Amino acid sequence: MQLNRSTDYAIQMLVYLAKAEKTVSSSKLAAALGVSHRYLLQVSAKLRAAGFIRAAHGPSGGLKLAKAPEEISLYDIILSMEGAVQIGEICGTPIAVMAQEMLALEAEYRKIEKMLEQALKVITLENILQNNQRRKYYKDRYKQSDSLQIWSHSVFY
Repeated sequence: MQLNRSTDYAIQMLVYLAKAEKTVSSSKLAAALGVSHRYLLQVSAKLRAAGFIRAAHGPSGGLKLAKAPEEISLYDIILSMEGAVQIGEICGTPIAVMAQEMLALEAEYRKIEKMLEQALKVITLENILQNNQRRKYYKDRYKQSDSLQIWSHSVFY
């Protein structure tokens, strides 16, 4: 499965807003993601239509999550941006001698899509934030341990 660029930026945008826990100006958000302000507004329009974010106007305006991070799954984001979560279709028309095998392959693709859908429904913005916090905790904790550095150096080098 290959996500299109706007879907990837939509996920990044929502993770950023979830981490910020407040209204973020669209210009600050565009700069943080490294995209043009215009492009950010195009992506955010889809996210607003899906009910993931709200726009506040005025001097302290910007974008903010409309739902709690644990209520927004990767599946929901991808579905709202791309219209479907799928791995694709078999290219071309199979020749008669391969028709049965291509039907079997198509059935396997559908199984993979179901597994992917189930996995993406479980991963929420909250999960992403928590996993990052755990990673930072262990990185900071073990950074200070000389014995771990010696051990990891001997094991990995």
